[in-house]
Amino acid sequence: MNRRKLQGESDVDTAPLFPDLTPADKKKVRRYKRVSQSIWTEHKAKFIQKYLYFFVQVTHNGAYIDGFAGPQYHDQPDAWAAALVLESEPKWLRHIFLCELTKKGVRALEKLVAEQPEPRDRRGRKLYRNIEVWPGDFNVNVDAILATGKITQKEATFCLLDQRTFECHWATVKKLADYKTPPHNKIELLYFLGVGWLHRAFSGIRHVDTMRNWWGNDNWRSLKKETAFQIAETVRKRFEEELGYRHAAAYPIFDKQKGNRIMYYMIHASDHEEAPALMVRAHHQAVRALPKEVQNSLAF
Repeated sequence: MNRRKLQGESDVDTAPLFPDLTPADKKKVRRYKRVSQSIWTEHKAKFIQKYLYFFVQVTHNGAYIDGFAGPQYHDQPDAWAAALVLESEPKWLRHIFLCELTKKGVRALEKLVAEQPEPRDRRGRKLYRNIEVWPGDFNVNVDAILATGKITQKEATFCLLDQRTFECHWATVKKLADYKTPPHNKIELLYFLGVGWLHRAFSGIRHVDTMRNWWGNDNWRSLKKETAFQIAETVRKRFEEELGYRHAAAYPIFDKQKGNRIMYYMIHASDHEEAPALMVRAHHQAVRALPKEVQNSLAF
């Protein structure tokens, strides 16, 4: 598929925005029009909020796990995914697990939860919602969260993994992917891969175990020779081939302050047939919801 080169994107990184999806059951691949505008880093939380809105419109219930839920920018509440998800309507997500390692992040989450109004529907009827803050390492807590039994096999479940570079272990991703058994859909994942500084981070590694935990084996060394897009494509394929997801696609997230350089790839993995279309709609809505002057500046 031909694609027009984006500003700030190198020749080696030019590649399809939405890689071809190969369903595990060999069904006919559904095609979706690629997005033509970029999402900046400061708007990625709004992108997530929009997708979760469409997610609950389909499921009418569900569980939400945020593995690294603390605010990354304490002075930018509009960029805090956890806050936007909790305030989103309708409040049909029933079980919410907010996990955070830092003490400052935990305090912010506890304050956020304490400030939440009692959830009600449009008719004023009370809705059931359980929100839990889990302090500590998500890679450790994930076992206990799944063991609570609060996330049933039938309940639609979404997990956000907005890690800081190498925080999320591959074993953790695999536990989430393996939790549900057929014929139920796997836990839907949104995994952030920080390619904007990945090569620089590789050179600063002092403990090999850090990389082995993040990548799941010692093959991470080969990534040093790959471009940002190639790394994202390698990770995307792992979600399909190793974890068994029916759909997996990598969405670039840009930084307008750095010449629209790609800072993240947001890898979305799902078994749900409608998920790719919902994600495209979420992207469109996230861009359209911005002020007119911002929309115009996003166009290439």
